[in-house]
Amino acid sequence: MRTKGPGVLRNSDTRLFCLALALLTGAARADDPAARTVVLANRRVPESLELARHYMRARGIPEDRLCALDLPAGETILREVYEVRLRDPLLAFLRERGLIEQARRPADSVRRHESEWQTISSSIRYVVSMYGVPVRIADTRWRIGEAIANRMRRFDLKDAAAVDSELALALNAAYPIRGPYPNPLFNQMNEADAPASAALVLIAARLDGPDAPTVRRMIDDALAAEQRGLGGWAYVDRRGLEHGSYALGDFWLAEAAERLLREGFNVISDLSEPVWGPAFPMEQAAVYLGWYTEHVAGPFLRPGFRFEPGAVAYHIHSASAATLRTPSEHWAGPLLAAGAAATMGCVGEPLLNWTPHLSVFTDRLCRGLTFGESAYLAQPVLSWQVTVAGDPLYRPFRQNPEEQADRGATGDWTRVRVVNRLVRAGRFNIGLEWCRRWLAETGSPVLREKLADLYARNDLFPEAAAEYRAVAEQAATVETAVRAGALALRILRALGQTGEADALEQALRARWKDSPVLPWLETGRLEESPRTAPPTPTPGA
Repeated sequence: MRTKGPGVLRNSDTRLFCLALALLTGAARADDPAARTVVLANRRVPESLELARHYMRARGIPEDRLCALDLPAGETILREVYEVRLRDPLLAFLRERGLIEQARRPADSVRRHESEWQTISSSIRYVVSMYGVPVRIADTRWRIGEAIANRMRRFDLKDAAAVDSELALALNAAYPIRGPYPNPLFNQMNEADAPASAALVLIAARLDGPDAPTVRRMIDDALAAEQRGLGGWAYVDRRGLEHGSYALGDFWLAEAAERLLREGFNVISDLSEPVWGPAFPMEQAAVYLGWYTEHVAGPFLRPGFRFEPGAVAYHIHSASAATLRTPSEHWAGPLLAAGAAATMGCVGEPLLNWTPHLSVFTDRLCRGLTFGESAYLAQPVLSWQVTVAGDPLYRPFRQNPEEQADRGATGDWTRVRVVNRLVRAGRFNIGLEWCRRWLAETGSPVLREKLADLYARNDLFPEAAAEYRAVAEQAATVETAVRAGALALRILRALGQTGEADALEQALRARWKDSPVLPWLETGRLEESPRTAPPTPTPGA
């Protein structure tokens, strides 16, 4: 299936222009991203302006970079309205402040939907749309044509798009709007390595969500997580697909899980077809990646569930961001309402291979790139369906855990990541020793559970069972109690200590009675045909 080809620049000096533009933008790449950021707000929505000013103060973005426009207040904008009241006024704003240099194109060369202006140079890289700016651009086709194309599953024929994805090409004078447009940033290691044509791509994201308080919290959480480091569990919910076109999504998730393990995270990965149910003991989630249901489900709906501050969460689905401003429908809005600081989503059917490649996204994020850079390096096409919700300047992995420890960070999750990275580097005994030492200093249940994992990995099953049991019995939350308790039960039963296992299970059920998480304790039972060796619970199991 073909995508749109590059637009034709009506300029005999196109090659020289691209080279000059690459040099101009390359010189600015080392600068502070805040100096290359413009913030877009909707004058009709008071919260949009308030949030814009709060974000700009927090990030140190110059006050004259606020572009307040008169836009519709809903999530959808017509194509003609987008061009006349959003794209063109934004370009005028940038020209007036000397942030871009453009030349007017000959009037007879400008076709419908194209910009009148040819970009010569730009010092802007990020455009951040605030809560209140429309999310999607409506299709221009007659409804009968849209219905026929959809019935034929020719989703590539539409020109509906996410506003973010269209703004990414705002500096391009001419490109076909129907169908997806190739992204020159895709799969690059960083923007410095991208081809010269990528200099005309803006990293367009939004600080948006179910309501204004959620957006303010997203801003503050991203900044706080940058300072202390992102800590918590990483959850990857796969489907176990190995064949067919949808196996691509499972491949991305498997690669993302492996990359997070290399980064030192405790990763819990599932291979079964259903999404996690309400009994799954998810807590302290720093990263969530999964698929595939239309509406939010499982542990995210439990009362009191919250992501860790600064969490990155994404659910693959064709309608994951069909609406952002809801706490209960689809996925993007509910994930943000539950405490995530950053997500992505699709405003319409994108086709799987044209959604963010999570293997690329996770790798670039772990390398220390910004959330916005990682999101755009992972997208194969633009002028398409993906919206990027979160602070694009957010760098959750700005420092590795060893650097955090060197500067005095003493969080339990930082220490867990240091231990995991030592073990992964083949220095198991050193990692084990540091885990024991830090546990003795702090008594942390997080470190105790890590110690249990290490014992189990080293076939020290009685010691592992004792530590898991201690975590379960001393747990402050039902999720910790049930997760560690189930592992203790399996090992105890595999060791033939069924009396101790039954007593522990009875105690846990009594303490946490009526909790929707209790059914997870059933995973602590052995199969009818027990294994010849005790099970080995690991963070990735």
